[in-house]
Amino acid sequence: MQSQDILDRAKQDFGLVGDAPELNELVADILKLREDNSPVLITGESGTGKELLARAVHSVSARRDQPLLVVDSATLVGSLMESELFGHVKGAFTDAHEDKLGLVRTAAGGTLFLDEIGELPADIQAKLLRLLQEGEVRPIGAAHAVKIDVRIVAATNRDLKADARTGRFRKDLYYRLNVIPFRLTPLRERRSDIPVLIDHFVKKYSLSDVRLSHDVAELMCEYDWPGNVRELENAVRRIVVLKSNPVVRVDDLPSPLRNLAEGRAESADGYSDIAPLAEVERRHILKTVRYTQGDMNAAAHILGIGRTTLYRKMKAYKRLESLEDAAREEQARRLA
Repeated sequence: MQSQDILDRAKQDFGLVGDAPELNELVADILKLREDNSPVLITGESGTGKELLARAVHSVSARRDQPLLVVDSATLVGSLMESELFGHVKGAFTDAHEDKLGLVRTAAGGTLFLDEIGELPADIQAKLLRLLQEGEVRPIGAAHAVKIDVRIVAATNRDLKADARTGRFRKDLYYRLNVIPFRLTPLRERRSDIPVLIDHFVKKYSLSDVRLSHDVAELMCEYDWPGNVRELENAVRRIVVLKSNPVVRVDDLPSPLRNLAEGRAESADGYSDIAPLAEVERRHILKTVRYTQGDMNAAAHILGIGRTTLYRKMKAYKRLESLEDAAREEQARRLA
């Protein structure tokens, strides 16, 4: 496993934000691909950052100085799809007035990222399989196939393995693509990263000081974020642009979060103080450790963070408590 410093630098280079163990493991695996040219299959829900991960894979490879072409398979149009991907020769069909390379040959020497690959029809899947098996494509109307050196990185929010079992996706193509599999965890399964991401996006989109009320911070950590990191980023951007004052309150939130607030039972004491995200995180971690009666393994599992991260945070909290105790003792001595 790479050192945490190396992982942190890599995450910064890749534009990935978070401390969850799943993310660190993912980055460590990407760093192992420097000398590898195998196909990569990235799975994950919409908004989890599949394109960002594909760019990271390309950036560490020997192909990083060559093109990275991004193709949204779901936007390719029916009869033009084959031509767009694999090209054609002049006269191949009515409107083929000149040769066309196609996206696969345009990416030669580099990486072709096929997003939403589960949407490709069967005939295109067959040509893609030939590219992966033989390293060649045959443009529409061409007499011979053309050799192509291109790395394929594919992504989908579908369960391709299940689609392969039902025949919706070619089983042989699935296994050709699934050489290096990466799964991006949905945000609801790594809630410990939500405060870190919020802080990152606040700094990205706000030129002034922005603070979240305690209720807002808790709501944002409790919400499931079905649109994942993309939804969270859009929500923070909306909040900082439309906020009425430096302290973000529930009324400033998008409607799904306001609806969540309305559905929550108010606490008995009506507690609604303002606290930085770090303080909200500290309270939540300490509360979880108390709940597990000091069982750090169980607490780390509930929090969705690694044990090392939890121990590091608890050590920092103890140092802070010692400093606060010393300050209180000094103040009491002076007043005596």
